[in-house]
Amino acid sequence: MKKALAVLLAILMIFSLFACSGNKTDTEPSKKPSTEPSPSASEASPADTTDAGSPETAVDPSVNADKIGYFDSGVDPQSRDTYHIVWAYVYTLMLFEKMTECFKNYEEKLNVQIDTMTAESDIDLYIINLETLAAQGTDGFLIHFDVATSDRIKEVLDEAGVPYVAVFNSVRDQAGNSLVPTIGLDQYAAGVTTMDWMNDNYKTYWGDIDTSKLGLLNMTLSVSEDLNDRAAGAEDTFKKYFPNNDANIFTQDGASGSGARQDIGYNIASATFAANPDIEYWFVTSCLEDYAQGIARATEQLEVEDKVLIVDVGSDILTSEWDTGYDSSWVSCLAISNYLYAAPAICGLISMMDGVSTPESLWPDMKKAGDAAAFYATKCEMITKDSYVDYFNGIAEQAGMPLPYAE
Repeated sequence: MKKALAVLLAILMIFSLFACSGNKTDTEPSKKPSTEPSPSASEASPADTTDAGSPETAVDPSVNADKIGYFDSGVDPQSRDTYHIVWAYVYTLMLFEKMTECFKNYEEKLNVQIDTMTAESDIDLYIINLETLAAQGTDGFLIHFDVATSDRIKEVLDEAGVPYVAVFNSVRDQAGNSLVPTIGLDQYAAGVTTMDWMNDNYKTYWGDIDTSKLGLLNMTLSVSEDLNDRAAGAEDTFKKYFPNNDANIFTQDGASGSGARQDIGYNIASATFAANPDIEYWFVTSCLEDYAQGIARATEQLEVEDKVLIVDVGSDILTSEWDTGYDSSWVSCLAISNYLYAAPAICGLISMMDGVSTPESLWPDMKKAGDAAAFYATKCEMITKDSYVDYFNGIAEQAGMPLPYAE
């Protein structure tokens, strides 16, 4: 009897083990993203269909981005809790405020809530705020890195374990390798593009001038490697087109002045123009639009608008002036629709929060040898008063967003 009872118990135990291994308990997924794909993300993501059972061969969904950088992680945004994202920037700037508008236009479509944080150049407060927000459960950061303290900001974010994507400023090691996923501009190429446009178009404004009397006022900001690269690209290209005009090149550092950037640009331009009366015509290139605005005011004050052509990298200020009828020496700028920053940035961040992408896997075709993470270089285009409305409306239409210049 005891032997029969023992056999019966053994049989029951075997059935029990099979029953346990064949049933999984459904659990509520955690809102806090992990570094590994969640079950729902793995099942839904096209990135995992390349070779089931071999995740190292999976293709990051960012390679399927459209023309403006938008891509789908493969996880239905409405199937999960709303992600809380903070767009953090160091100080208030029109550019950052317009970026906020673009990011928030994605809230409903991508099931996210986007809040902003700035510390008005108080870097200690900025870092404290990041730590606090991370501890309070922020799901991800879209972040503007302060150049001087980028290493510390990166350290804080990495310790918090919250996904983030940098916008505008790159974060690099001493060898120039990109360390964090970043959406920005190929800075040197941007400077080259502004000077290419100037060389291609100056005869439209001046005709066939004596180019030996042509000078370059080139604004840089030495404390920012990115911005300095813009100025370097412009200066090198000017030398290519006008190899005998080296003595007419004046690259001026905005960091040498004090006060508002517009005032710095105004003061530098006034002094440079006055000190060089032998130069009859001026190309002006600027790494920032604030300096360009100040220089434009100086040309008006000195009444030399017809002898100066100004271009810059950035479009928010100039387009706002064109909106009110401005038509003077500041004739063009290198424009990047804010959707060209916003779309890849928010899609990349959400893909990491969904557990589909990692900082290392995003935009693999844009990673260069030595990069820990990709620097996503946005598209850009030189615009004028005649073309800016079509440019910005065209990008917004591609993004499926409201037209900024609706009729």
